[in-house]
Amino acid sequence: MPQFEKTAQIESFDVDTSGSQPIMPEDTVRRSVKVAFGIGSMSQVLAGNSIANLANFVFNIGLGVSPALMGLAQALPRLWDAVTDPVMGHISDGTHSRWGRRRPYMFAGAILMGFFFAVLWQVPAGWSEWGYFSYFITVSLLFYTAFTVYVVPWGALGMGLTQNYHERTRVMAYGSFLGNIAGLLLPWLFKLTQLDLFEDGLQGARVVGIVLGVIIVATGVYSAFFTTEPHYAESGNAGKLTVWKSIQQTFGNQIFRRFIAFIFLVIFGFFTIASLSPYVIIYYVFAGDLKAGSTYVGLSGTVWVLSSIVFVPVAAWLSNRLGKKNAFSLLLGLMLLGHLSKIFCYNPENPLLMLFPPILISRGFVAVWTIGTSMVADICDVDEEITGSRREGSYGAIFSWITKFGSSIAILVGGLILEGSGFDEALGGGQTGATITALRIFEVAVPSCAILLSWPLLHIYPLSEQSVAELRERLNLRKSKLSNHD
Repeated sequence: MPQFEKTAQIESFDVDTSGSQPIMPEDTVRRSVKVAFGIGSMSQVLAGNSIANLANFVFNIGLGVSPALMGLAQALPRLWDAVTDPVMGHISDGTHSRWGRRRPYMFAGAILMGFFFAVLWQVPAGWSEWGYFSYFITVSLLFYTAFTVYVVPWGALGMGLTQNYHERTRVMAYGSFLGNIAGLLLPWLFKLTQLDLFEDGLQGARVVGIVLGVIIVATGVYSAFFTTEPHYAESGNAGKLTVWKSIQQTFGNQIFRRFIAFIFLVIFGFFTIASLSPYVIIYYVFAGDLKAGSTYVGLSGTVWVLSSIVFVPVAAWLSNRLGKKNAFSLLLGLMLLGHLSKIFCYNPENPLLMLFPPILISRGFVAVWTIGTSMVADICDVDEEITGSRREGSYGAIFSWITKFGSSIAILVGGLILEGSGFDEALGGGQTGATITALRIFEVAVPSCAILLSWPLLHIYPLSEQSVAELRERLNLRKSKLSNHD
């Protein structure tokens, strides 16, 4: 495989202009395929987010495990992801089978992650704190390994469905839209475990875990069966690289390094307080009333998801009109305003005000999963010109790991903040004023600072519609020459 000059290629992206490139018939993705890919997002969203939504409620409030220990328990598996995600991406890139590069792994991964998700909540009562910790760590490691087997090929499959700049965003919009449909369940998971038909919250968590496990399997398997893989033969020399060489090449892409640093900051800022917000709602707004607090936690999450569902097409439209970078920047600004608005909207005298911040904050997450993943697909074109290979699996794996690592480190930090604030679950609604004040300050300050730090990294992102279109022309010309030569 010939070596391609990097310097001239990277410099060609310095000008961020806009244009309107036509979609060729071969780059148009059928709606049924977009829907099948989006249904796969439902499996990914439920599996990837339900643990964070339930773990503290079940293991901290229900079983008495310290928040710092639970933060550590949720962060440690991400160290394992640092190994499994790149390996899975590399394996997926180099696979050749009658079913494609990605789909066989999606099928197996969906079944395994649904099974281990259900097992995670079947924890027996009466154990010690370290017993619960050990159980959570062991089962979650198995779960997250299965999650990687599914989600890395699934994400790579979506990035490879089309080679058109705007059609990529439309594909990801289907994933974001249907993923948010599944996300309607997430804020109500704790409330479901508290239903009167269960003996206690632990039994509720066991039943909810089984039901969710079945949904995770069904949606993941459907996506594996019905999402076609049009470009799966275009792997180039990806299968000939070692895992370490593949990781080196991926991190060697300067555009990608800066982009994932930007994504890390956004994810870290949000998830640091995602585990704190329910505590602020329950113990500040509702003075420790779990029933009322959990209802408003559910309402807040539902408003988040519904506003996201409505806004996904708007985000795709903004991306088409403004370009991906400018649209992302605008939505990030709305996210920042949402975090700042909590200063006034978390009000014990008017609890309904707390339903306003999620409307703005969700805009940033719509940008991450609709526009951000589309931007990674564009970066894969840069890599193809440099290396001669299509390696969506490797890039998707690092992107996936960064989002998971960012959220897990954030959960660990959130647990430490909760512990350091003096929160004591035994006090119920009698938390001290200093504890509540500390939680409220951190809940606003951490994500706001993270967004402000991330903006310069987004500003220097160089790829535009015109530059990506020119790159695709060069790649197609090179493929044509190689084909004629053969």
